[in-house]
Amino acid sequence: MTNEYARALDYLLTLPDWERGVGSRPTRAQILLERPVALLDALGNPQTRYHSILIAGTKGKGSTAAMLESILRAAGYKTGLYTSPHLHIYRERIRVNGALISENDFARGVGAIQPLLAELVSTHSAFESFTTFEAMTALALRHFAREKIDVAILEVGLGGRLDATNVVDADLSLITQLSFDHTAVLGDSLPKIAFEKAGIIKQRKIVLTAPQPPDALAVIERAARAKDANLAVAERDWLWLGGQDDFMVAGAPRAGVWNDYWHYADLHMPLLGQHQFINAGLAVAAAKTWTESLKQELGATAARQGLAATQWFGRLEILQTRSAAQPFIVTDGAHNGAAMEKLAAALEMYFEFEKLYLIFGALRDKNLDELLAPLAFKVAHAWTLETRHPRSWSADALARALNARGIAADAASDMSAALTAARAVAAPRDLICLTGSLSIAALARAAFGLAYATDPPLI
Repeated sequence: MTNEYARALDYLLTLPDWERGVGSRPTRAQILLERPVALLDALGNPQTRYHSILIAGTKGKGSTAAMLESILRAAGYKTGLYTSPHLHIYRERIRVNGALISENDFARGVGAIQPLLAELVSTHSAFESFTTFEAMTALALRHFAREKIDVAILEVGLGGRLDATNVVDADLSLITQLSFDHTAVLGDSLPKIAFEKAGIIKQRKIVLTAPQPPDALAVIERAARAKDANLAVAERDWLWLGGQDDFMVAGAPRAGVWNDYWHYADLHMPLLGQHQFINAGLAVAAAKTWTESLKQELGATAARQGLAATQWFGRLEILQTRSAAQPFIVTDGAHNGAAMEKLAAALEMYFEFEKLYLIFGALRDKNLDELLAPLAFKVAHAWTLETRHPRSWSADALARALNARGIAADAASDMSAALTAARAVAAPRDLICLTGSLSIAALARAAFGLAYATDPPLI
C-alpha cells in the first residue's frame, strides 16, 4: 500500500460513514441529494460524459451488476462498475473493464475532491459534512470520465430515492428483488421500501424490475406512470428457463422497451443459487434493453461469453470440494432473513450432506431470529466469530444468542480456530458453511488464501 493511497483512504474514513456506523446517521429528511449534486457540479459533471445504468433493490444488486458488466464488456463496450461494499480492499468498489482503480488514481482522485468538500461545506452551512459514500461516488464517476468509458453500471448504496448514485440521469434503471432490510431507514413495509427503491426511475426512461410481491410491484408501477417511464416486469415481459449449463432468457415485444421477440439460449450460469437465475435473467434483459436503446444489437456470443465469465466472490462460493477425506466448505455473504432463506434453499439444491456445521458472524443491527430461522433446524453445531466490521457482534455474545435459540454454539477466537474445530468433527459427507455477513465471507476467503492484501477493517 503506497503512502499516498493510505493517506487518501484514511481521509475518506474520517468522514461520516453510515456503512461502518461512524458518525451520526441523519434522518431521511436530512439526507441531502444537494451535496453530491454540488460536488459533481464542481467537478464539471463527469457523469454526463458516458451512459449509465442504475441498480437498486434489497438483494442481488451486486450479482446483477457484475453479470451485466461482464456481458457488456464481452459485447465490446468499455465499462465502469461501482459497487459496495467490498470483500478485501476498498479499491474493489471502482473498476474499469474489470480492473480495480489503481492506488495512484485513487489517491489523485481523492486529492482533487478533498478541497472541494471543504469549500462546499464552508459555503453551504446546511451541508454539515459530506459522507464517505458521497465522496466515493464522486470519485468513481470522475474516474470513469477520465478513463473514457462507454457505460457505467452503478449499484445503489442504500435505498434509491435519496442515495448519492441517484444524481445520475441513468439511461436504464433496474430494481432487483425486494425484501426487508435497513427498515429503520427505508420503512417497515414492502410498499415503503419499494417507494424508496422506485425513486431511481427516471423521467421518460426505461425501468426493468425482477419479480416483486404484488403490493411492492404496485408501488413501482405507480412510480413508473408518474415519470412516464417504460416499465418491463420479469415473469410478465421476459422469463428464464433451464439450469446452470442450459440457461435461456426470452422476452416478448414491449412498447418502448423491445420491438420484437428475442431470446438467448445455451447460456452458462457461473453463480450458484436459484435466486441467481433471477438476477441473471434481469442482467441479460438489461443488456438487451440498453443495447437496443442505442439501436445496436446484443450478440448471442457476447451474452454467452459475458455471463459465463462473471466473477462475483463470496456468494455461495465453494472453498473446498468434497473428497474421501474432507467435506465441502462453502461461504456466502447472506446477511438478512430473505438472503438466508435463499442460501438454505441453495444448500439443499446443490449439496447432499448429512450434517451442517456453521461458522457464523453477524452485525448488531441485523435481526438474528430472521437470520437464523432458515438454517436453525439443520445445524449440528456452530462456531461464532467477531468480524472486522465495527458493528460486529462479539463472538461470546453471539454464541450465547445462538444457544438461547436452540443452536449449540461455541465462540471461536478467530477464523483459523473456527475452521480447525469444524474440521475436527465434520465427516466427508457433511457440509461446513461460513455465513451471516459479507465480513465472514471475506475472512473465509482470506483463510483459504484467496484474498488480496486487506485494507483497514471496513466491511
